[in-house]
Amino acid sequence: MAVLKMIALTMVGPHKEMEPVARQMVLSGGFQPLPIDFLVDDRSLRSRITTESDNPYDDLLNRMMTLWRISGESLPEPAPIPLEMGFNYYAARNTVAQTTGKLEIWDKRREALSDELEMLEAAHVYVEALQNIKLKPSELADARFSVTYFGRLSSDNFVRLAESTQDAPLLAVELSRANENVWALVFTVPSYLDGAKKILDAVYFKEFSLEDIAKRFSKEEPLKLIEHSIDLHKRSIAGLSEAALNILKNNREEFEKLYSKLYTMQRVYDLCKGRGEVSGMYILSGWIPEDTYDSVRKSIDEEAPMTTVIIEQVGDIPFTGVRIPTLLSNTRIVREFQSIVAMYSVPSYGEVDPAPFVAFTFILFFGFMFGDIGHAVILFLAASHLGKKKILNKSLAYVMKCASCSAFVFGLLYGSVLGVEDVIPALWLSPMHNTALLFSIAIIAGVIMISAGMVLNIITRYRDKDFGRLLFDGQGLAGLLVYWGSAGAICISIFKLPLPFPVSYIWYAIGLLVILTLFRDTLARTLLHQQAKEEESATLKVFEVMHNLMNYFTNTASFVRLAAFALNHVALSSAVLIIANMMERFQGGIVLKAIVFAIGNIFIVGLEGLIVFIQVLRLEYYEFFSKFYKGGGNVFKPVTWKRDRSYHKTA
Repeated sequence: MAVLKMIALTMVGPHKEMEPVARQMVLSGGFQPLPIDFLVDDRSLRSRITTESDNPYDDLLNRMMTLWRISGESLPEPAPIPLEMGFNYYAARNTVAQTTGKLEIWDKRREALSDELEMLEAAHVYVEALQNIKLKPSELADARFSVTYFGRLSSDNFVRLAESTQDAPLLAVELSRANENVWALVFTVPSYLDGAKKILDAVYFKEFSLEDIAKRFSKEEPLKLIEHSIDLHKRSIAGLSEAALNILKNNREEFEKLYSKLYTMQRVYDLCKGRGEVSGMYILSGWIPEDTYDSVRKSIDEEAPMTTVIIEQVGDIPFTGVRIPTLLSNTRIVREFQSIVAMYSVPSYGEVDPAPFVAFTFILFFGFMFGDIGHAVILFLAASHLGKKKILNKSLAYVMKCASCSAFVFGLLYGSVLGVEDVIPALWLSPMHNTALLFSIAIIAGVIMISAGMVLNIITRYRDKDFGRLLFDGQGLAGLLVYWGSAGAICISIFKLPLPFPVSYIWYAIGLLVILTLFRDTLARTLLHQQAKEEESATLKVFEVMHNLMNYFTNTASFVRLAAFALNHVALSSAVLIIANMMERFQGGIVLKAIVFAIGNIFIVGLEGLIVFIQVLRLEYYEFFSKFYKGGGNVFKPVTWKRDRSYHKTA
């Protein structure tokens, strides 16, 4: 459940060593770059630092992509392979130039042929349409009293264009359709050229010059000439693709290895964007988990002996505005429940991670309110199916499967199967027949949960060395004793438990503790010699104490919903069963009963399952988190081989 300690690491070394260092950081997947401004306190030194934002490997990687683009194959999946020390930008640039020199010429030729082919296909549509109405290609291009545009646009945009012609001197004529595109002629008057141009731009109209088409294909039988040219261009493009494909087949392993190297170095330079340079020496700063420092330092010593490593512990960082990233170390089941915590907020650095407590209590409370064997099975199957279909994300599907397992166990304890409580004997209690016990357990669960939140707040205050709030705050030790004392006094009065002293003594002690919380800051300053971080007015302190006292009771009473929804589940199931039994009076009653019973139970699982899920979240967020948790953390996002990375670390 720990938030792992972080170290701010700064490396200073020559250029020839900084690339291998950055490469090691990328492959290790545990380094989050940090702008060096945060860690360089000397202003004169900061003013001399220059940074570089362009990634030189972007261009090399794009040039290598030319090979797969021409050959018509998809790009290979890059692999994190080791790189030799001599592999740097200049060596990579020469290798890429030798590999892609001829291919780049072919690619430019292919692009020119593709553009020409697109124009030929447009000319074919235009000339063919004019021949059908006995017009020559030049007759529309040379018209004196109208202006004609010819081109292509999407089907949806053609509809928009046709609607625009109702309010403007435009006429759109469809010539043909192909691949969700429409070839069209658009006519307008010379005085409306600017307006027509704006409308055509708005619908992404790709225009082809009628003058060029008329000049090139004014001879006899222009269609045959166009079709012949189209065939030649297609064969030329196919020939270039085939030649590139042959080169790729003969050197596939070598090219894919080079592509992976370039991809690696591109990721390295993504990391290096935050680096700086001073007098020929390069500076690279960032966060790493403290437990990885030894391995990182060993790699740097081996690959970059001239590089100096400077470590800055969190408390030594000169700029207080730096947000320290959060990296959590949790087991599998707790890690999946981290998404529940993240919906509220990510833990801040150094804060207690509530995920382990949420994992346990969420499962427990859901099962308590939704205890039924049959409904649990339906919920488990639904969560599994929705998770496989990716309708639910992986974490939420896992959470719901765990919750359904808890509901199954409580179904055994309640003896409930699809809302029927007399199918199997209850191993613990029956919600309908042991209502008083059910509510008592819910209240006890609330006391334990709220107490746990206050204990975690005490732990947080201890970590912050805020001993004044730890001892005298309404959410600290004094508040915890007030809460326990009040709960104990109420129980003693209700159940008339014997005591060796009057119960009023407990209330006197509680009153004394409440007074202590009123003078929290004064006691901290006098007894502990600790100045309060934020001085509060007397009026505000009184309202804070009253608020805490009210919260003790309202938060505890809120846990009554555990028993209320357990009873509600039984009541809904009983209602469905009663309605299903009523169907037996009608013709085909057995079939109708089965249908109503099935639909009713699906309704219960869907609707009540959602409601119970929300109620458990409310207990976690408002009754539990409010006692100790602030959140607002900054997720640890290291530069890694894969661009997506969770902020959890497997324990």
